[in-house]
Amino acid sequence: MDSASPRDPGPLVRALSSRFTDFSILLDPEQSKDFPFFLEWLRRGDHGTMSFLERNPYRRRSISDGYPGYRTAILGLLPSDARLPDPEQSGVKVRIARYAVGRDYHRVFTERFKAVLSEIAPFLDRGEKPLIKPDHGAILEKSLAQSAGLGRIGRHTLLIHRKMGTRFTIGVMLMKTPFLSWRPPLDDFMPCGSCTLCLDSCPTQAFSGPFRLDARKCLSYLTIESPKSETPGKIPADVPNNWIFGCDICQEVCPYNGSAGAFSGGETIVTSPSDLIRLAKENPSLERVGVAALWKRYEEIKGPNANNFPKMNQEGL
Repeated sequence: MDSASPRDPGPLVRALSSRFTDFSILLDPEQSKDFPFFLEWLRRGDHGTMSFLERNPYRRRSISDGYPGYRTAILGLLPSDARLPDPEQSGVKVRIARYAVGRDYHRVFTERFKAVLSEIAPFLDRGEKPLIKPDHGAILEKSLAQSAGLGRIGRHTLLIHRKMGTRFTIGVMLMKTPFLSWRPPLDDFMPCGSCTLCLDSCPTQAFSGPFRLDARKCLSYLTIESPKSETPGKIPADVPNNWIFGCDICQEVCPYNGSAGAFSGGETIVTSPSDLIRLAKENPSLERVGVAALWKRYEEIKGPNANNFPKMNQEGL
């Protein structure tokens, strides 16, 4: 099939509905309304050492700017509903972000989108070269998802879905084949109101105001992105927390995520490098920072008692 005319989204909708909790299709997405705020965020230096965001930032202004010739943006949501098993031994508990529990969501998105492509193959243009972008690439995913009707960006800068709150991850697939837009209505959904629980609960005061996150102070940045830089940031010693990878505090307090504690991905016990190696193998997202960096963070959590525990050698054991 080869035509410049937009296709009926029916077959694509059916393929997506059996593989994603929610989804949307955008034909020729407009320029992101949040792009000026993204540029201002970069200008303030709130992105910290994530210098890749500075490289040709205008690619993120729109899909056509970043990926010329690609006309259809397909967004899928997958729930972050896995939990760590309850600890069976005593010791110091550490926490990882809920999205990182279980399989690497990047791989799950890739598998699901490839299955969608297989199902809709007869409806695609000849020579179609789809791009699967599960949380990477020159795309402002949350802004695109908001314009696609999948939720509203809350004061904590995260997308809030009507039913899932923030308990999900976002994946995007781009295609040159044009499909008519298909998206859920969003006009009457304004979740935050006067609530500021997320801003008030941040232990490092990473929010300089509503919709303004200074990544350099965020526990997620400090435990995931910062350790990989030449000048890693430090978590203030007076901040009580046991987050070893990421942080969910601003999400745990959000009313759209249910009652207190409902959002938590759980805790686990770490007493040796082998525990961390096992944790990283069972939850592959942790491999982004490596076992050595995780162990260093663990020693910080242990505090004054860190010297009583084994040290890691260069092999991470």
